[in-house]
Amino acid sequence: MSLVSYFWRVTEYFSQSDKRGISYIGAADGQIYEVRESMIGKMVAKPPAIPSLDNLTERFSFRLPKIPGHIFNQMYSFFKDFCLRSDVEVMLQLYFDTETKRYFLECPVQHVSKVKVHAELDPKYLGRNSLRFIQVAQVHSHNSMSAYFSATDNQDEKAFMIYGVFGLLNTDTPQAKFRVKGNDTELAIPIDQIFESGALVEVPYPAEWETRVKYQ
Repeated sequence: MSLVSYFWRVTEYFSQSDKRGISYIGAADGQIYEVRESMIGKMVAKPPAIPSLDNLTERFSFRLPKIPGHIFNQMYSFFKDFCLRSDVEVMLQLYFDTETKRYFLECPVQHVSKVKVHAELDPKYLGRNSLRFIQVAQVHSHNSMSAYFSATDNQDEKAFMIYGVFGLLNTDTPQAKFRVKGNDTELAIPIDQIFESGALVEVPYPAEWETRVKYQ
């Protein structure tokens, strides 16, 4: 038997007749546990390090071009208007067109309230069409509340993409936060990693967006 063994399941470990040496077992909590057995007993513990494995660091590598600053400005302007007007959450979808090599924002029909937004995503950008239109990000506002990812956001945001939230939009110190997330695994992203500019500048946005917001 090797001095060090690796297993993804406990059943695989128990299937080994010879359990001498050091064993590492992956667990459902995302941790790797070290297991040792001898005549005195069995130890299962989280190791401080696993020297036989390679070093890795958490990171996100953005493979698309940086998002133009005017798109950030349009998000901010749309979110701020609805915060000052009725203090509700609203959301926008960001796509990248692989044919034109350009980004564009889509405002889906959405039913909104102070603490919730339910959007009806446009099927023309989904399914088979997603080969052309890459869903890059989903961004929503927290109106006059601070910018943070709530328990509801964590539950709703499962698909692997970028997610953003704007908050304190009724103040002189608005906030914006972004993360990349897939299921329950996430990583915070600096704004300047994905946007050309994160300046909070008010700009016009399509008038038709206004008609797609429905109050609950």
